[in-house]
Amino acid sequence: MYEDIILTTENRRRDSARVKLKLLVHGVQDNPELFQSLSFKFKEEHYAYDNGNWGVDKNRLVPTELILPGNIVSKVHFRPDSPISMRNDGGLLIIEEAGRVLSDFEFLPRPRFWDYHTSLGTTTKRLAQMYGKNCLNFNIFSGCQYHDTGFGCQFCSVTSTVTRKDSSVVIKKSPSELAEVCDFASKHDQIDHIIITGGSYIDSDREFDAHMAVIRAIRHKLPWDGRIRGNVSLMPPQTESKLIELYQEGVDHPSFNLEVWPQTAFEKVCSGKSHYVGFSKIIKSFEILVHHYGAGRVWCNFVAGLVPVEDLMKGFDAIAEMGVIPGANIFHPEVGSHLGNTLSRPNEDFIIRAYSHAADVYHRFGYKPFFNTAILRNSLANEVYEGLI
Repeated sequence: MYEDIILTTENRRRDSARVKLKLLVHGVQDNPELFQSLSFKFKEEHYAYDNGNWGVDKNRLVPTELILPGNIVSKVHFRPDSPISMRNDGGLLIIEEAGRVLSDFEFLPRPRFWDYHTSLGTTTKRLAQMYGKNCLNFNIFSGCQYHDTGFGCQFCSVTSTVTRKDSSVVIKKSPSELAEVCDFASKHDQIDHIIITGGSYIDSDREFDAHMAVIRAIRHKLPWDGRIRGNVSLMPPQTESKLIELYQEGVDHPSFNLEVWPQTAFEKVCSGKSHYVGFSKIIKSFEILVHHYGAGRVWCNFVAGLVPVEDLMKGFDAIAEMGVIPGANIFHPEVGSHLGNTLSRPNEDFIIRAYSHAADVYHRFGYKPFFNTAILRNSLANEVYEGLI
């Protein structure tokens, strides 16, 4: 009987992984009536740095994620042309594809720390969010100076998302208020990890120093004895000697995200990173960090669907051989991005090939994918690593 329960649970997780694949590739249709009936009962999208919701008024509450059976969390991107829909069937929330039931699901609840204000009166929701089930997440600077000079990454919509008059996000956040947010989240929510992203400055030393000021302010407000248990994503400073500070201040997993491979694609897709930082600078900075951290602790993220799958797999190999763990989010067209209306989303076969190769790399080098299935909402790295797909 016990073996039957385990088998059923494993099969449900496999089914959930397949449903997540479809959700991330195709998106899902909007359902205003459903969301209105569940208002404030789910963790809503708050448009902190991107917008993959086509045809949705940003002032209307829509869920940002859902959780499938087996503790598998998926991002929700709304697309009018999606064959995937969701509805309430007598109290049971279900996902369908062209009328065929794929799975039941639940929405993730709003984080409790959103119920508070900082000492300056700022609503905490304007400063941070919960990524997946239990990963605190914020952008120090919800903006990009590369975009301001015409060199923004072509897949990114951060500028158009956060600079509208109706934006509810604080664009430049202070270390002191972020420290208060971390204190609230530690006391009122379960947080197992944190993701800190900086936004892009033309002066990468300035960007790095902004990160370090926040890290020093928050590290003892988190429940990990002064460590930053998670990912700090930024561009490397021009002053290479600064890199040791990430290690000294207890950052578990720093990352410099190349997004695409090879260098020629990087120069085209991420022209700001290429122009103001440089591909070779990023590679050299990886080597310096691996020297301090050892292999398998520094990360590099890619976007699956921007280059041919063969090039993406070569990027996984090259980065892993340097001692850096590769990861990938699935490309989703974003409202206001350069590629939002011009690049088709990858198909399911592309995604399975890409992540199967990533899983092979992880097993070959003894690496683990980023976080877990309850946190990594826009990736299938953990699901494939576990053999669920």
